[in-house]
Amino acid sequence: MYYESVIHTLRPVANAVEAATLACSGSAMSHEAIQWEANGKTYYAVSDTHIDNPAFSETAIIRTDGEKFTQLESITVAWCKPEEVLGYFKGCETQDWQMRQTQLIIGQPKPEQRAWFTCGCCGNGFKDFVAVQLKFDQDASYGICPRCQ
Repeated sequence: MYYESVIHTLRPVANAVEAATLACSGSAMSHEAIQWEANGKTYYAVSDTHIDNPAFSETAIIRTDGEKFTQLESITVAWCKPEEVLGYFKGCETQDWQMRQTQLIIGQPKPEQRAWFTCGCCGNGFKDFVAVQLKFDQDASYGICPRCQ
């Protein structure tokens, strides 16, 4: 699954072991970006589930190189044993393969940041500026599309 942007709070951890443990334990919140450093790069584990699924049952791993964010992996944590999840997290620290470019919003979004939303009124998907959708409480990737406004 491809990661959908939401507004995150930062939860730094020491390494991939701690990050994988949080993702597997159910103790991380869906709005948290679990951050760790390895090999001179910064990695984030973020919940890629929807509001009706437990947090981190689907997890995206994102690497940043400055302002550029790249999704490396999508892991269905709910189907994996903890040691498998750790293997995926650690594997991301050395792999060259990547899924796609994405964005990660931590804290207040920048005015130019755009994301995909599901309209809370009609259910259609649409892309808009995050700052515009904040008034509709978009923290779970929901907003109100221009047609329904």
